[in-house]
Amino acid sequence: MPDPIPPPAAREPAEALELAAQALSDGDLEAAIAQYEPGARLLTFQSVPEDAVRAALTSFMALRLPLAVRIDSVRRTAGVALVSCARQTTGTGPDGEEVAYRGDGCAVVRAQPDGTWRIAADVWCLDGQAPEPELPPEPPEIPPAPAGDAGRGEEVAGSLTT
Repeated sequence: MPDPIPPPAAREPAEALELAAQALSDGDLEAAIAQYEPGARLLTFQSVPEDAVRAALTSFMALRLPLAVRIDSVRRTAGVALVSCARQTTGTGPDGEEVAYRGDGCAVVRAQPDGTWRIAADVWCLDGQAPEPELPPEPPEIPPAPAGDAGRGEEVAGSLTT
């Protein structure tokens, strides 16, 4: 029997990711899938068929662990948004093993005709062995160009010279 209470609908692009994470944490697969457009693409930490959002989310839910999502940025234009985020889950899996996945991801979220937002494409880059990123060595100091050296593209009298 279908759930008589419809899942919440995202009114902003980032909310679609937040609602999906909450639904997965609550064990509500249908509410999580409702945040995705039909035919949405999902690339995860596990190999899944091209159009298998349900299979990927079911696989994640098998861990029976909460999923945290932190929205880093939202780049929005007419009817579409790119949402970058970080996701994390930690705890003891159903097999008794410790689980710790974290990583960055992003999603393309599209406005729907009814004013809600749904995920069209989602990338989860979760890695249980993710090391802290190494910073590159300090770049060498670049000395300033000599004054009036137009050959270096300096601005002279309000215009760029080449």
